[in-house]
Amino acid sequence: MDTQTMEDGLMVLQILRDESRNSVTRNLSAPQGSRLFAKEQSVVNLGSAAREGKILNRENFVMIAVARDGKNSDLKNFISICGCPSCILRRESFRGKNLRPDASDYAWHAGGGPLNLNSENSAANPYRKALILSDGRKGHENQSIAFCELRGLEFCICKIAYANKFLKLCSYALDFFGLYFKIFKCDLSGGGTAADFKNGSNLNNSALNSPAAPDNANLDVAPNDRNLDAVSYNENLDAASDRNLNFADFDLFVGAGSTTYYALKFYARRYAKPSIALMYPKGYRKDFSVIIAGAHDRPKPRANLKISPVSLSFSRPQGLYRPQRKSIGFIIGGPNSCFEMGDEILKQIEGVRAQFADCEFALTTSPRTPQATESALEKLSWDYSVIYSREPVNPIGDFLAQCEWVFISEDSVSMISEAVSNGSASVAILSLKRKDAHNKFDDFISSLVSSGYARRYDEALKKTAKYDLKEFVREIEL
Repeated sequence: MDTQTMEDGLMVLQILRDESRNSVTRNLSAPQGSRLFAKEQSVVNLGSAAREGKILNRENFVMIAVARDGKNSDLKNFISICGCPSCILRRESFRGKNLRPDASDYAWHAGGGPLNLNSENSAANPYRKALILSDGRKGHENQSIAFCELRGLEFCICKIAYANKFLKLCSYALDFFGLYFKIFKCDLSGGGTAADFKNGSNLNNSALNSPAAPDNANLDVAPNDRNLDAVSYNENLDAASDRNLNFADFDLFVGAGSTTYYALKFYARRYAKPSIALMYPKGYRKDFSVIIAGAHDRPKPRANLKISPVSLSFSRPQGLYRPQRKSIGFIIGGPNSCFEMGDEILKQIEGVRAQFADCEFALTTSPRTPQATESALEKLSWDYSVIYSREPVNPIGDFLAQCEWVFISEDSVSMISEAVSNGSASVAILSLKRKDAHNKFDDFISSLVSSGYARRYDEALKKTAKYDLKEFVREIEL
């Protein structure tokens, strides 16, 4: 190896260290297994120099080198390089690929396989992967999942928790002063789907393992049980580079619920990525990249605040219910701080059944449904029923897709939101005994009724429209 080649190789190695230290990713379409990135440099045959420097000791490489307009005659000014067993290059066109205006019109491609212009880090798709920070509450987690599904993002779920209430209280004070430290636990080791990426075509595909979090790894645990946030970037960088880049691989961070908001800011600032706060983050400064809040929370207008008439939801049929004729679905919740549940719900259900006597009837209760109500409902004849306390499955997606109407108790913003923005069923609201004269549910439901997205049971049951959540979410600028 000549001196110049060695110098070039050492230069690439130094660039690699610098870029990893700053969590900068400039690769347009490198395989996720490769984490080798280089700054824009004017180096002839940079790939050969890097290979001769023995910093690309991996298999199945594809090297992508993008040359800037007017400066590609000798393949100089490469933006990114991932290594390649061969330096035979071919030119591929970017034209007509819907890239951003300042992107190059061509690329030089070495190795087998087509050039992937839809890669996660490509200019055509600046946001492809999200890390969901979850407080473990399914209602909050489902809103984050819905945001990713509606936005067309791959995602990974990471559990956030505080060791004690004092540390969570500290998060409010630290956020007030703009100070961000890792005072919480971030854990991907919960099993299940926590470390799996999902896409809109197969939510339950466990084979879609996240390259950023292989084998259910805890992102915050480095070798020897050290915390990655405490590991020096100058210490053992090569051995831990993949782990250090885990968080940097994500294009944005999403969270719902007070437990997640401080961690959301911590990681968004650390990796210079957008932070998406779902629900109104009371108690914390509102300086997230985007806040998506329901109108029923009555948030104060802000430039970064997007107000939706419903909570975020994403629903698809699970194949649990297949009606044989026209069907009516009942979705029953339970008591809360605003409502009680008693005989009034049973009387309304009986009235609906009499009105739609020629239809079949399907029922699902919820985790909050009182045992007495479940017992009374069981005495009625049902073509399909789920008593959640004994069979914890969720057929709501099937009801919304298959039923002519769904009748929902008024105690749940999330269930009503899901119904008015998913499937094809018209939506009617069943009333409950209230604890006070007026509450937030009244404003929420009244807004939906006035917009034609829902009806009240005691009104004329005219077909309802669907709120387009997908359009709402996709129009948000990040």
